[in-house]
Amino acid sequence: MFFHSSQSEALSFKTWRNNSTRKISPIEGEKLAIETLKRLWKNEYFQTILTAALIFLVVLGIYYGAQAALGTPYPALAVASESMRPTLNIGDLIIVQKIDSAQINASKFYGDIVVFRNPYKPDDLIVHRAVEIQPAGNYYMITTAGDATGGSKDQFSPWNSSLLIGRVVARIPYIGNIPLLLRSESNMYIFLLIFIMLLIILMWPSGEKGRPTENAEKRRYFKVDLSHVFYIVSNIIIVGLLFVSLWGSYTIWQPGATPPRAIILGMYRDVQYHESFPGVKAHLSQGFLTHQIYCEMTGGTRLGVPTFAWYPFFIIVLILYNAWKIRDFWKNWKVRKKMETTPSSRTR
Repeated sequence: MFFHSSQSEALSFKTWRNNSTRKISPIEGEKLAIETLKRLWKNEYFQTILTAALIFLVVLGIYYGAQAALGTPYPALAVASESMRPTLNIGDLIIVQKIDSAQINASKFYGDIVVFRNPYKPDDLIVHRAVEIQPAGNYYMITTAGDATGGSKDQFSPWNSSLLIGRVVARIPYIGNIPLLLRSESNMYIFLLIFIMLLIILMWPSGEKGRPTENAEKRRYFKVDLSHVFYIVSNIIIVGLLFVSLWGSYTIWQPGATPPRAIILGMYRDVQYHESFPGVKAHLSQGFLTHQIYCEMTGGTRLGVPTFAWYPFFIIVLILYNAWKIRDFWKNWKVRKKMETTPSSRTR
C-alpha cells in the first residue's frame, strides 16, 4: 500500500503520539531505568566525576572522623618553622590529640610536644615541648621550649593552659609541604589550575574503538608496547621513592614556611641530621610502619615523635602494583591465546 507524503507524515506523527502516550508497565519501566543506569555507568565523564566526588567525600570523612577520634578541631597540622628541629622539620604533618592539662608530662628532654595558641596572636598555633608545668588555681601555667634552642624557654612562656590545643602523637614527613604551599593565594590558584587540567585530561575521550587487539596495536610505537613502558617507568618511580625515603636529602623552596625552605630527609639521613647537632647521639627504633629517633644528650635522652615510615609503605605499594600488573598480563595473555586458537579451531 502506498501513501502520499502528507498521509505518511500524518501516520508517522500518529504513531509517535501513540508510542509517547502509551502507558509503560512497571516491569518495562524498571528495565528502562536499569538500561539507562548501565549506559550512564559506562560513560567516561560520569565515571571521572564520580571518582572525584568519592575522593572528596573520603578525604572529608577522614578529616571529620579524625576530629571526632582525636577530640580536637586541629587533628593534623603542618610544621612551618625550624624551632623544633631536628625533632620536627618544616613540612612535617603532625597528628594532634586532645589532652587534659593535668596529664601533660613536662621535662626538658622527654616532655610532651604540645600545640597551643599564641598568647599574643590567638589565631596562630605554636608547637613546642613542655618543659615545666605549675598549677595556678583552676588552670596550669605551662612553660615550653623549642628543641632547636636546647631547652631554653620560649617567648610565650609561661602561658595559661586554656590555650592548649593538644599533644603531638605522631608525624608524617613531607606531606605537610602541600598545605604550606596552599597558604599562598597565588600557589592556591596554581594548584587549582593543575587540578582542572588533570580533570580535563581524565575526562578527555580516548577515541579508541574496536577490538582489544586493534587497540593494542595502536598503542605500539616502533614495535614497543607503551603499556610495558609505563609499567617499567612506574616501577622505577616507586623504587626511586623507596630510596629517597631511606637516604634522600634535599632542600626545597617552601614559601609557606619561615624561613622559606624545607628539608626532605630519608630515614637514615634524618638520623645523621640529628647527630649533626653538638653533643647528640641518635638512636633509631623501628616498627612495622613507624620509626622513632631518640637523642642521647648531656643530661638525659630526648624523646622523638613516632614517625610514619615511608619505605615499608613503598615496598608494599611495589609488591601490590607488580602483583596486579602480573595478573593483568596473565589475563591478557590468556585472552590473546584464546583469540589465536579460535580461528584455527573453526577451520577444522
